[in-house]
Amino acid sequence: YTRGVDENGLRPPVALTERLSFLLKHAYALVEQAIEPELAGLGVSGREFAVLTLVDAEGPASQQRLAGRIGVDRTTMVALVDALEEKRLVSRRRDPNDRRAYLLETTPAGHKTLRDALKAVKLGEKQALASLTNTESATLKHALQRLVQGQPPGT
Repeated sequence: YTRGVDENGLRPPVALTERLSFLLKHAYALVEQAIEPELAGLGVSGREFAVLTLVDAEGPASQQRLAGRIGVDRTTMVALVDALEEKRLVSRRRDPNDRRAYLLETTPAGHKTLRDALKAVKLGEKQALASLTNTESATLKHALQRLVQGQPPGT
């Protein structure tokens, strides 16, 4: 998806731009196109960035709990953690309270990668939202946060 035009160079049909699902899908595509190359330059994918962010914010935490928090199945989470562990961005150790579970923690290299990735993501988001004013960008983000978190108006 290229900003404002399809693969034939045509603007999206007005009938579709009335649909929230269409707008969200294409807004996501714009953000992803701006962020993914930045993250790839740091050696992580968008999903790996999400896991790294959550491990850093909520770790040490079990893989199972974190999988539920970001909405991925157990198999996908294991693959993501394996990749992050191979890159030495997270460490995995047995949970002393539950020998069947592993706890994840961010490594020093993971902290550095996360700091760099956060800068890259902010830059990508700014590029994706370049056609909006700062106020419009902040309003959009706030509205989406409320929508996703299920907050009522006025909060």
